[in-house]
Amino acid sequence: MGRYEFTETIRFSGTFNRSSSAFKGPPSKAVDEAWSRIVPLGAMRIPEEIYRELNASKHAVRVPSKAGGGRMALFEAIHLLHCVKSLWEATYPEYYTSQYQLSLDNPEEWHEHIDHCADMLRQKLMCDADATLITYNWIKDHYAPHPNFNVQHKCRNYDDLIQVAAEHMIDGKLFSNGWILRPTDRSVVEFDEPPFDPNAD
Repeated sequence: MGRYEFTETIRFSGTFNRSSSAFKGPPSKAVDEAWSRIVPLGAMRIPEEIYRELNASKHAVRVPSKAGGGRMALFEAIHLLHCVKSLWEATYPEYYTSQYQLSLDNPEEWHEHIDHCADMLRQKLMCDADATLITYNWIKDHYAPHPNFNVQHKCRNYDDLIQVAAEHMIDGKLFSNGWILRPTDRSVVEFDEPPFDPNAD
């Protein structure tokens, strides 16, 4: 699905000021629209030749030929941003009422999702182990040095990633319920949980 090199030099906005980013609260329609632009809904299809290079489950879901064939996939960056968004929404239960209602109706399921998101982010952050150095400044009315999180990073172009995801997104209109359902013309291998071992049956 293309190579994504670290070609962008971006200084992160690390301020605590809540108006410094389109993605910060308080929640609003504008904030939701900002998030929806970077966390698109829906999976994409990838060609078989790319799938074979992934060391992914040998039983990964096949995309029906009417939707282009290949395998069903999602960029990890999009999934992790979905997780960040879910964790952020959980801090505003009075606004994101459906998530709050799930936490009341089915707290185990809700905590499983929140725990999953937190642990996926932990694993990714430890995997990347960003060694960028954060310095400190003196801030008015602060008695101790304050970390300056406005740090420069080398980044991939996330817009390029989103563009590829959009170009390869599975068209839900091709399916009666808007989603790929279990095939009825052949058997599939089922798991209790997505398999850790790519060769698991």
